[in-house]
Amino acid sequence: MRTIKFRGKDRKTGKWFYGNLFDKDTKGNTHISTTSKGSLDVIPDTVGQFTGLTDKNGKEIYEGDIVKTKQFGKELDRGDDFVNVSGYDVFEIKYINAQFMLNNRLRYFYLHRNTTCEVIGNIHDNPELLNN
Repeated sequence: MRTIKFRGKDRKTGKWFYGNLFDKDTKGNTHISTTSKGSLDVIPDTVGQFTGLTDKNGKEIYEGDIVKTKQFGKELDRGDDFVNVSGYDVFEIKYINAQFMLNNRLRYFYLHRNTTCEVIGNIHDNPELLNN
């Protein structure tokens, strides 16, 4: 059974917090409830769900993370067409049609237990990583 938890950036400090999601309180704020800090007001756009999986180093993978993998090769633009070559490619973890996916501007794949990837950042702190 998968652990259901979320992360979000605290609105005041900009630090990441992990726990249960409480969407929209009476003032319209989104909160993450943690065991150590209680309920924190987080920036709604930064909230991401835990996929239930870890990367090759044991780091938890969340929606919005940026991962690199060479499992699917790298797609190169050759003008009139695209060529798949051996090498690392970078993907954002997205939740699409009730599934976690590896997604970039050219391709997408299902994220599953046998996917070998490494979390290298996230779209909120490191959006430039997707341009590589």
